Amino acid sequence: MPKKAFLVSMDVASLYTNIPQEEGITIVCNAYENFHDQKPPTATNFLREMLSLILKENSFQFNGKDYLQTHGTAMGTKMAVAFANIFMASIEKEILRQSVYKPLTWKRFIDDVFCLWDTNKEEIEHFIEQANLYHPTIKFTAEVSQSETTFLDTTVYKGERFEKESILDVRTHYKPTETFQYTNYNSCHPAGVKKGFVKGEALRLLRTNSSKVMFEENIKNFRTRLTSRGYPNNLVDKILSEVKFAERKNALTQKQKAHKKILPFVTQFHPSLPCLKNILTEKWHLIQNQPLLREIYKEPPLISYRKGKSLKDMLVKAKL
Repeated sequence: MPKKAFLVSMDVASLYTNIPQEEGITIVCNAYENFHDQKPPTATNFLREMLSLILKENSFQFNGKDYLQTHGTAMGTKMAVAFANIFMASIEKEILRQSVYKPLTWKRFIDDVFCLWDTNKEEIEHFIEQANLYHPTIKFTAEVSQSETTFLDTTVYKGERFEKESILDVRTHYKPTETFQYTNYNSCHPAGVKKGFVKGEALRLLRTNSSKVMFEENIKNFRTRLTSRGYPNNLVDKILSEVKFAERKNALTQKQKAHKKILPFVTQFHPSLPCLKNILTEKWHLIQNQPLLREIYKEPPLISYRKGKSLKDMLVKAKL
């Protein structure tokens, strides 16, 4: 990688609500047919009808008035991410094809782009200007730098390794508005949720910091914030000790998850509940001694807690 390369991050402004519905549907249907070599397993017109139903029948009420969304897709729709992703793939392909200037690297995650350029800043700015002229509703904001740029929840930068090996580093990025209001330890949540959050966030810090110094600094700050939210020091130390910088390479490796069919035992969580997992484990032999039940429950059920009503649920009613 050239030493004077520019680091550029681009972001599509309000992507979901700025995708023209008919254009988006056509692009998705074309991608569907191309993926299946023009022999799709289900007729394309069925896909088109389903997409139209989801996109064009999104009605809602605000301040006593009824509205029908006529442009873009609702962000809460299950298909919104895939729809936007396929749409942007078509847009970026044409932008890159038409441009005289080509990036060294171009990586996109839905509406966020990271790219490297071996050229001058004027040509990069011209590329961004042309990209913003390509489509009437798809507009990009951009950050251009020779030292660092923000991409998703990381800052990509030229650190010590770059001078020696031309390798970029990353560190965790926090927005200026971040207040670190983690779930309080005394809140009404199962213990597994709290432990899982700590472990998950620690793993995120491991993955988003390529420097051991930066990782340890972020873990130290994370520990301080957890303590201020009521998390016991012994619990925090135990969980964080399981996340080691030496295991970062393994943490970055995508693992194949084994999909087991386990029947869930669903109930609503309450702090006064005894440990259901311990009770099930202790009494499991009673199930196994019954031939019919043994056939149904081949493994102990997964304890699953459904969300109870919060104050917001009680006070705020969604009107359909």
